[in-house]
Amino acid sequence: MLRRAFTLIELLVVISIIGLLSTIALVTTNSARVKARDATRKANLVQVAKALELYYNDNGQYPDTGGIANWQGAPTAYYGLPDSGPTQWIPGLTPNYMALLPHDPDTNHPKVYCQTVPTWAGYIYTSNKTDYKLLDYCTPESPNVAADPMADPVRTSNAYAVYSANARGW
Repeated sequence: MLRRAFTLIELLVVISIIGLLSTIALVTTNSARVKARDATRKANLVQVAKALELYYNDNGQYPDTGGIANWQGAPTAYYGLPDSGPTQWIPGLTPNYMALLPHDPDTNHPKVYCQTVPTWAGYIYTSNKTDYKLLDYCTPESPNVAADPMADPVRTSNAYAVYSANARGW
């Protein structure tokens, strides 16, 4: 007898194998995406820190936010300041020291335990002119943020940080 089509069992086996392989691929690529977003966060912090040092060299002070209790940033809860122009979230840094200030690569999924207000997730900055602290707050996705050298010493499990010498404890 001449067979011209696949049986139902053969089709189900092939569909099951394809489903299993796609699930494995999705899980594997998701962890790579998490690591890539965390690497982007750290690279952005380092770039802004370099721009802040250039600003300091030219002006003799860091961009001021009105004191260390006044955090500014791109997240909505921190006034949603833009990444360039006269009201940017780090005053005076663009366009001379950076073209645009960065935004977190994924603020749609902040850590649930970090804040009850998800719009607080993202880059935030504070300065008293002589020192500064810059955080990527409530967004790191790595499971062991506290062990990372860029972990904020004050918020060890939920922020990456760069800061000047005297701003470590802010």
